[in-house]
Amino acid sequence: MSGRVFDTDDEPGCARQGRGHRQGGHARRDVEPEPVTCRTVVALFEGEETLPVVTDLRYDSTHPYSVFVAFNAGTDMVVEWEFGRELLTSGRRRLAGHGDVQIWPAEIRGHGLVYMSFRSGGEKFVVAASAVVIDEFVKRAVEAVSHGEEGGFLAMESFVGQLPGEA
Repeated sequence: MSGRVFDTDDEPGCARQGRGHRQGGHARRDVEPEPVTCRTVVALFEGEETLPVVTDLRYDSTHPYSVFVAFNAGTDMVVEWEFGRELLTSGRRRLAGHGDVQIWPAEIRGHGLVYMSFRSGGEKFVVAASAVVIDEFVKRAVEAVSHGEEGGFLAMESFVGQLPGEA
C-alpha cells in the first residue's frame, strides 16, 4: 500500500486467503471457506477536511450475502459495518441503499470513486474509496461465491441446530 489516501496500485491490497479456490465459483458447502480481504486507505469526510483511514474490506463464503468494512482511525477502537454484497455491487453503478448504508459512484478529475455513507442513530459519516479497489474486491468476492449461488454456502444444518427445541 502506498500510503496515499487512495491506493490504486495494480494490486490494491486484496487477497484470497482460503485454500481450495474454485474456478467459476461453483457453490459447494463441502469446500473450505474462502475469505477475501482488501486493505486500503479511504478518505473520511469531516467538515471541510478529509482524513485518511485504514480500512479492511472483508468477504467470507460462510456469510455469502454480506460484506464487512472495518475502519481503523488510528485509535484502539475499530468500527465495523456489515451490509449486503449486492448493495456494494449496485452502488458501483448508481445510488443504492435506503437505510443506514448508502453507496454511490462518482468520478473526480478522472479518478473513479465509491462513496459510502453510514448512519447510526444521530451519527453519520461519509467515506470515499478508490473504485479500482472496490472493483477488485467485488471481483474476488464473486470468484469465491458467484452471484446467485450464495444459498449453497449457507450452513443451514448449523442454523437449524441452534433453534430452540432442536437438537
